[in-house]
Amino acid sequence: MKVFAHSLVVIALLVAAVDGFDVNLNDYTQQSEASQVGQVSPASQVSDDSPSQVDPLQQDDGCTLSGSYIQGTNVSHCSTVIIDSLSVPAGVTLDLSNVTSGAHIQFQGTTTFGQKLWDGPLLKVKGTNLSVTGPGTLDGQGSWYWPQGQNVTKPVFFKLNRVVNSTLSGFNLVNVPYRTFSIGNSNYTTITGLTLNSTAGNGVAKNTDGFDLSKNDHFTITGNRIYNQDDCLAMQSSTNTVFSNNYCSGGHGISIGSLGGDKQDSSTTVAGLLVKGNTIVNSDNGIRIKTITGLQGLVTNASYIDNKLVNVKHAIVMHSDYNKTKGGYSGIPTSLVNITNIKIDGLSGSATNLYDVVVNPDVVSNWEFKNIAVNATNVGQCSGGPSNVQC
Repeated sequence: MKVFAHSLVVIALLVAAVDGFDVNLNDYTQQSEASQVGQVSPASQVSDDSPSQVDPLQQDDGCTLSGSYIQGTNVSHCSTVIIDSLSVPAGVTLDLSNVTSGAHIQFQGTTTFGQKLWDGPLLKVKGTNLSVTGPGTLDGQGSWYWPQGQNVTKPVFFKLNRVVNSTLSGFNLVNVPYRTFSIGNSNYTTITGLTLNSTAGNGVAKNTDGFDLSKNDHFTITGNRIYNQDDCLAMQSSTNTVFSNNYCSGGHGISIGSLGGDKQDSSTTVAGLLVKGNTIVNSDNGIRIKTITGLQGLVTNASYIDNKLVNVKHAIVMHSDYNKTKGGYSGIPTSLVNITNIKIDGLSGSATNLYDVVVNPDVVSNWEFKNIAVNATNVGQCSGGPSNVQC
């Protein structure tokens, strides 16, 4: 791997000199104790005779990673980290979880990740006041994984954990093996202007969710384009979430769930969700809430405003009968997850079925559906909803 500091060219001798330096990263996922570490030297330690590569918009202690990634490379002192056409070996996580507060991470060129059956993630980010930008592409090499089916372990692509007051924008993720973004314990952060494209997997890829959210607060996902084969958005839990002006194609629509646990707590609560101005195309579902039979939780204050459907199978889907073991609807809505204060105001476009609602009447209340202008072939099914909602 080539590791450069801006204002210099760090030659291969620097990389060779540090390859044998071992550190303990105190990582939140397991690392090999035998990992080799690439130690990035600050610009001040390099001769002034080195050819300058300073970008006036970047700090002197910026770093570039290119070539073949070395597990455990330390970028904790780099104010700018440029990932330039990096090759990440199989079974290794590109670790950006120890970057300094306020760091700028930029993806350039195409970065690839070696193929291996493991849980990943392929890339992880953690930090505060981060700016993560493009215009580069991250390629998960999904075509190697997709034909192997759903009974093997595949890696999550991009994990965000404890990311605060940050922005991700302007890069591309293609050929996702399994779930694109896994986002947890993150606050006051925005993802915007990304393209997630796994269309090469149409007909064979599964579980290529766009954004999976758990235990976040004040998280915004806006103005992205998602082409996949599963949920565009999947909310297991989180509060004060905005999902707006996104384009979702080929998947399972915008979903809450599957949701439920042994008790109602922060890991089984979705509260304060705004879904506005999105377009959902060629998908199984438009708007969906699905909760797990026999389990507890809470979905409340979810508003769906001015969304558009194009050729979806089911426009409005609410199910309290999801059997997680079998991976499908049981037809018996015994979930104890409360679904309250649900508002759909402005839903247009085309669908095969307008409704697919099978819910537990004991746990639903205060729903409002209005300005529904979907051209649907069938009304569909509707049972168990609040009495004020007429399907």
